[in-house]
Amino acid sequence: MQLLRVPLVASLLTACGAEPTAISIELAPDIISSLDGTLSVATTTFADRDVVEGETVDVTVEYTDRNGVTHDIAPAQGTTDASGAFDATLEGFTFDGTGTVTATIAGLDVQSSATFAVLDRTPPTVTITPPTSVTRGNDIRVEVHVTDEIGVSQVFFETDLNGNGNGRDRGTVIASGSTEATVTFEFQVNDGVAIGSMITLYALAADLSGNQAAADPVTVTVTQ
Repeated sequence: MQLLRVPLVASLLTACGAEPTAISIELAPDIISSLDGTLSVATTTFADRDVVEGETVDVTVEYTDRNGVTHDIAPAQGTTDASGAFDATLEGFTFDGTGTVTATIAGLDVQSSATFAVLDRTPPTVTITPPTSVTRGNDIRVEVHVTDEIGVSQVFFETDLNGNGNGRDRGTVIASGSTEATVTFEFQVNDGVAIGSMITLYALAADLSGNQAAADPVTVTVTQ
């Protein structure tokens, strides 16, 4: 979302040679989606009631995620135009958390700040490592690997014999909230299952923000 500037009233003239006394700052959006991770910043510099052209503005960010980890966002710098404005686009807000954007007029003790929040909309990444062999009557182990920038909350696993919904085996593990987890699931193939039968493996994971993602299904063959 881009900021819309309202034209200044005619009585608000560009100050020439006047020392700036104030700077305003506006953010859009003030609640950022981690999927986009982009923030628009609009500043206007004033000398009393007049806007000021040609001033250098520094834009800096303090940004901490929900786990207390600080993330660096590249600062921005620019010069105000005839309407006293300098706009910047900042990127890299991909972690659920909060922060503050500060605009400062270079060389002067004049600044303004605005706060923002980032909501985690990024699902975890889930992959299945299939077993090396699938034999009847034995415990078959399958590893599910999950990563998430905030933390993994749950991992779900399911098998489907011959794709008909019969002989399904399901499991759920509550993860520790770590950003990376490898969970081992076990299932069995009954002796009555025919050799050559196909078993499809499914995995789903959720992160601490409630986002979910599924792994690409993996199909294995009963060999003996």
